[in-house]
Formats: sequence, structure tokens, C-alpha cells
Amino acid sequence: MAEPIVDNVVPKGEQVVTFWEAFCRAAGVPPTTPYQAWYFGDSPRLAHELVELVLNGPKRATAGAVWAHDLSDDIAAVPDGYSVVTEHDGTPRAVIRTTWLERRPLSQVDAQFAWDEGEGDRTLPDWLDGHTRYFKRECERHGRTFSPEMEVALERFELLYPFDRALAVPDGPRVIPSYLPGAIGTIGRLHGEYYAREHGFGVLFESKVTREFAEFAARFDPQVDGLWLVVQRGEVHGSIVIDGHDGSGQAHLRWFILSDAIRGRGQGDKLMEAAMAFCRRAGHRHVYLNTFRGLDAARALYERAGFKLVTEKTGTTWGHTVTEQRFEWNA
Repeated sequence: MAEPIVDNVVPKGEQVVTFWEAFCRAAGVPPTTPYQAWYFGDSPRLAHELVELVLNGPKRATAGAVWAHDLSDDIAAVPDGYSVVTEHDGTPRAVIRTTWLERRPLSQVDAQFAWDEGEGDRTLPDWLDGHTRYFKRECERHGRTFSPEMEVALERFELLYPFDRALAVPDGPRVIPSYLPGAIGTIGRLHGEYYAREHGFGVLFESKVTREFAEFAARFDPQVDGLWLVVQRGEVHGSIVIDGHDGSGQAHLRWFILSDAIRGRGQGDKLMEAAMAFCRRAGHRHVYLNTFRGLDAARALYERAGFKLVTEKTGTTWGHTVTEQRFEWNA
């Protein structure tokens, strides 16, 4: 007997396509980029409650039965995948992007994941109670037997769109895997301010950063390129980029910067971890970055991520005479 269709898949009708294309135009994502469309839960009330928690609250994770995900490619989360999340009736509300995936038995879900899912009181006992009831309902509908040892698909994600909601993130600084309005100018400003103050760089450097970052954003391809922003209290506070097609045949790590407000709080390591995890998934086996001598904290972070210094020379690439350095990472 054929398995019944998993019922929270949403057809990509006119509303969903229009919403997705509006996001793509604003974010510089090619509209042909694959995406899924679905709603949370198994009722209109639950679908609305959970998407509201994404838009206005702390929900940045979700869990589903592995067997249900395996029934349909339309809801099985994929690494770095985009989703349009809707109401139960298919009305689009949000674009999210997957940042982490794992499968494990229901009984082995931990307190951190329960907290990230952002439901109820955010404790593990409350999470287990609610999800046990949900999975029992789902198993009954599909003629399956519930077990506390059933395998569940765990997913963490970040909200990308609507932009105002993506900027108003809860729980302190968050790393957002996407362009957000104002990012190009902000990243140019952060570079200009920091390097003018600490190293005497001037207008040539800031204009170079802003121009080249803008050019990258205009040709962004999510299959090979990556852009991550640190966001807090409605503002962009940092960035890192993987430029997967800069013409060198290697991926280029670029525009790694943090504002003074969040420097020293571990956000640099989070940006680097996100970027290098993406490189592995995207198949980038060789990554390089260009910097200069004297940025000791940044160098330590690069080396923790597996980069090695390969060349040093005096140069004026940034409009200022420095000892230029090239670091490389190889899978």
C-alpha cells in the first residue's frame, strides 16, 4: 500500500512564487535557486503560532519525523536550503535558510536544541511533552507506531525575510546567512573606520572594499558563494564572505570584519565556522585569503580554522605599504 502524501507540503502557486521572487530580487538571489514551501505543525492554529514565533520570537529550529521527511523531497531539509514558510492555508509569511542538520533518536534531543526551537517555556521536558504528543498524532495518521526511540530530523535555521524581522533577531547577536538591506554600505564603513583608526588606511581602501563587495553581491550565486552577517538590535555588526568564482580557480575568503561593539565575544569564530562548513559542503577544496602582518588576533583565528601562511611580500594592494600575506586552506 502506498504511503499517504505528507500533508504540510505547500503547492508553489502564485502567492508563494510572488513572495519568493520578491525576496530574490531584494536579496540578489537568482530566482531559479531551489526552494521548498511548507507550514509548521498539523493544524491552522499550530501553523500560525509557530510561524509567528519565527517572525516575532526566538524560534530558530524545528524537528520532524525522519520517516516523514524521507517520504517527500519537498519537506526534507537540505544543507543551506531555502524555504518559504506559510500559514496552513498556504499564505506565505517568511523565507528561512537551513544552517544545521542532524538526525538522532527523539529520546536523545538535548536541552540546547529545545531552547533553540523556542516553543513553550523552552525547556527540554516541555519540548519532549509537546513533541511526543505531536509525533503520536502524526504516527497515528500514517498508520505507524510511535516510539521514544524514533529517529527525528533536527534542523536549525535563520530567518532571512521579511528583512525587518530578520534584523530584529532575539537572543543577542546572530549570524544570518544572507544579504540584508544596508549591508554593503555598513561593511564598507566598518572596514573604513577600523583600518583608518588602527592602521592609517584612507579613502582608497574604503572605496575599494565597498566597490568590490558591491560587485560580489550583484553576482552572488548561493551554490558556490557564501555571505554571512552578524546582526544585533536591528543593525549589521560584521561579515564574512566566501567568493566561489573570483576567477582564481579557488574560493576566496573576504571581508571578514566585526564592529567594536561585538569584537571579543566569539562572533568571529562563529563567522569562520559557518564559512568553512559551507566550503566543505560546496566542495571548495582550496580556499585562500589575503591580509597583512600585524593583525595578530585575526591570524590566530585563521590558523585555528586550518589556514597556513604561504607567502609574504611588501606591497600596496590596499593603498598603503604593508607586509602582505597570503594564507591557504586545503581540504
